[in-house]
Amino acid sequence: MIPSTHPDLFSSIVLGKAVSPGVVTLSGHDRNANWDIAEAKDQTGASSKLNGAPIGQFQASFYLASPADQIAWPAFQRVLESTTNGESPKALSIYHPDLAANKFTEVCEASIGGIVRDERGGATVLVKFIEYRPPQPKASKAAKGGGAGGAGGKNSPTDPGGAESDYDPNAARKAELDALIDDLKGAP
Repeated sequence: MIPSTHPDLFSSIVLGKAVSPGVVTLSGHDRNANWDIAEAKDQTGASSKLNGAPIGQFQASFYLASPADQIAWPAFQRVLESTTNGESPKALSIYHPDLAANKFTEVCEASIGGIVRDERGGATVLVKFIEYRPPQPKASKAAKGGGAGGAGGKNSPTDPGGAESDYDPNAARKAELDALIDDLKGAP
């Protein structure tokens, strides 16, 4: 899929059920691995250890050229703000082909910039997003056996049948997003 053949798919993001107004430009949506690099003491060279993937962050610049885009912005901003209103963050599913390529699927807003108006009557808003991953309990280092709660137990993330591996708080949103994507792909 390329922007020239599907311009509508690349000009907006789908956040939850809301499609962004205006034209979006993404930046900083790189995926970097988290490496520990240690210089060798009294030896030559160094060593490295992979520590998994850090939380991803990126920004989206929304250009609101038409009056309709500017009128639609406050409703979309409320959707953005809904991710951080309340006691704990509530991630929303997100879709844009370039974000999907780097496996960004659920985000919260990190900041929403003010509206910057230009001399042509348009406006731009910069939004920073942060990937949301709820904390996951670590397997106990003291427990070595396969009993419940220990390493390899029924509640262990390494046990595919365990409760933790089956739980997905955003399963319904992902299903809705998949249905929207299928609809967009089938649109002329």
